[in-house]
Parts: sequence; structure tokens; C-alpha cells
Amino acid sequence: MKLSKYLLLCLSATTLAACQTADGFVADFSDTFNMQGGGSSPYAISDVEVAKSNDPCPRVSIVDELSSLSEFASPGNTSESNLISRVNLQQVESTCSFQNDQVSVDLKMAFESTLGEKAKVRATDKPFFSYPFFVAVTDPKGIIMAKEVFSASMTYEKGEDSHNYYETMRQLIPIDRKSNAKRHQILLGFQLDPAQLKYNRANMVAVPATQETMPDTPPL
Repeated sequence: MKLSKYLLLCLSATTLAACQTADGFVADFSDTFNMQGGGSSPYAISDVEVAKSNDPCPRVSIVDELSSLSEFASPGNTSESNLISRVNLQQVESTCSFQNDQVSVDLKMAFESTLGEKAKVRATDKPFFSYPFFVAVTDPKGIIMAKEVFSASMTYEKGEDSHNYYETMRQLIPIDRKSNAKRHQILLGFQLDPAQLKYNRANMVAVPATQETMPDTPPL
């Protein structure tokens, strides 16, 4: 299937950038997950997994290493006393439906953020942060075919040290037959720089496999 047929229809007003080219993102993703040199993708779904699954929808996953973003006041100092803020992509829920030659996947994401000691100059401050996160689609071989970056924008009110944010969007993935939908995957995570990724690998805990149901939000 040609790359031009891979679409990301995103119902969000917080888009940071247009869809990146596949080449640009594959290079970025390869560097992050050591996939260079012809290595296989860690996101390939095996025939055995496909056969065992009764779910016809594409798999939706939060990338563990990219599920948290921490900002510090000065480079190289990752102590908690130097923390500005931290946000976690806590959970994602998804449903899908089929229309002709495409599958439509509705996503609902839950973000949880906290302020660090360096977030405010005055106690009355109302910090505002815009956390970049991505949504990517893989082909049946686990290769990233398209990626788009969005912003989870949060304002902390006076006296508020934590904040919950919910985002909903829809992804459209062209398929040649319904049975192939579950061979695709949608990946989510934060857009990190090398230092943030290194910090995550040294400190963070994996995303829980079982999570509570999110509060109701208006339908897409």
C-alpha cells in the first residue's frame, strides 16, 4: 500500500505540526529504538498474535519509554528539587468501525500532570504548559508509516499542583480487507529530546496494563 494512502484524520484543535514524512519519522524512530542496520521493528504483530486475537480493530498502545515527559529548570540536574513539571500519558481507550476500504479508530487519551518546585515564582502564579505528544500508525510489518504531533495544553489555576486532561481524536487507516485491520497498530507517546528519553529509561515505571475507565466526554 502506498504511503500517500495512509491518512491521519485528527479531530483536534491543538495540532503542533503537519504530518511528518515517513522517511523523517522512521529515521527518528530508528535512532530511538535502535532499529538501524536492517533490524526488525519491535512493533510488528506476528501471525500467531493475529490468529489469537478476536478483536478486529487495530491495536492501540502507549510506548512505555515515551509515556512520560519531565521538564527541569537547568540542564543536567534531574533532581526532584529542580523539576518544573511532569506529565504522564496514563491511559488510552479506543473503538473502531469499518467503512468500505478503511477502518476508523476513535481514541480517548488521559493525561495526568504535576508541578515541581521550580514551576512557580510566586504562589499566585498560574503556569501554562503545552506538552507535545504524537500519534503514529504502523503497517502490518510494524514500520511507521505516518506520524503527527499534537499538544496537550494545560493551565494550572492558583493553588493547583496537579491537573488532568483528556483528548479525543479519530484516526482513519486505509485497508484492503477488514481482516487486515488488526495487523495495524496505533502508537502514542510524548515527543522527547535525547536527554528526556535518557531520563525516562533510567527512572520511569511501565504503563499499567489494566486501568480504570475514564470519565465520559462528548462523542467525536
